[in-house]
Amino acid sequence: MACYRLHITTLSEVHIGDGQVLRREFEFAVHAGRFYRISVPRLLERYTEAPTVDLLDRLVHLPPARWLAPEDFSHPELFPYILVGDPKVGEVRSFIKDPWFRPYIPGSSLKGALRTAILWSIWRERGERLRLQQLDRRREWAGQPIERAWMGRDPNHDLLRVLRPRDSQPVEASQALIVARAVVQVGARQAAPISVEALRPGVVLTMTLVIDEGLLEIGERRLGWKDKGKYLRNLAAVARNFALDRIRREQAWAEAHGLGALQSFYAQLRTRLDRMREEKGGRFLLRIGWGGGWESKTLGREPFDDPTFEELLRRYIRPRGRRRPGDPFPRSRRVVVDEQGRPLRPFGWVEVAMEPAG
Repeated sequence: MACYRLHITTLSEVHIGDGQVLRREFEFAVHAGRFYRISVPRLLERYTEAPTVDLLDRLVHLPPARWLAPEDFSHPELFPYILVGDPKVGEVRSFIKDPWFRPYIPGSSLKGALRTAILWSIWRERGERLRLQQLDRRREWAGQPIERAWMGRDPNHDLLRVLRPRDSQPVEASQALIVARAVVQVGARQAAPISVEALRPGVVLTMTLVIDEGLLEIGERRLGWKDKGKYLRNLAAVARNFALDRIRREQAWAEAHGLGALQSFYAQLRTRLDRMREEKGGRFLLRIGWGGGWESKTLGREPFDDPTFEELLRRYIRPRGRRRPGDPFPRSRRVVVDEQGRPLRPFGWVEVAMEPAG
């Protein structure tokens, strides 16, 4: 077994959802520009110590945020966590947390991003054009035949059985999370404003990664993994190469639409990545979580010729709006915006420092 410690630093806002949508006045309140997550049991415990008829009427007929008096916001023990940011909308997507309301990065999020990087590297080495006949007819399983052909025919033979990232250590919500505003940036236009709980830039989380070298050696001899162990033994380099390809594409998109802040972000990201490539060590960039878009979670446009790609979009994606064959896809990106709606950063970029665990 090779055990590594990963130090993950967020470079832009990161949102990994837990499936909950928090509603204003029911799950959260806003006071003086801050976001207060409501705990109904905590409020009930406080308010039912000396119930009155008026209080009981409020508890029955009003949402939990209306139970609060202005002075209650100075009692942090009433709230599981308090965040910086006013969503300005009625709903906020919740970040995944442990039972004590502490956010963390699931190992599955990291593994999924690394899986895409490895698949992309295998395709680059093979250099072949993909055909629709290689894809499953079902939209949700479209890429599964290719994954099975390249990574292993079933979960028992899958190359990434060897790779075992554990969930990161949790961090305190009030120190790590913010309420981030997002929009769908369609060229120079914006649509679909939304708010999410997100790890702010500069948060550092620690995670353990195990690579089962014994299983890898067995798989190379018996399970059809011949010549594929190199992708795991050179995991950081694989991730850096994938990141370089995606940064080039995203920077070109931002430049084409005159989005200066995004261009600047990607220019800085490229400089950081170039240093990593020169060092050839254990540091790499990765994009995880919500908002990364189709390009960060698939092989993207490049493996297909033009007619095949257009048929792929028609069959599986069915883009909205007036799209003509040959138009760029995807047209839009989810981006973080400031209070005036100006684009600031893309979602999901992290730096990973991978070092052997003693």
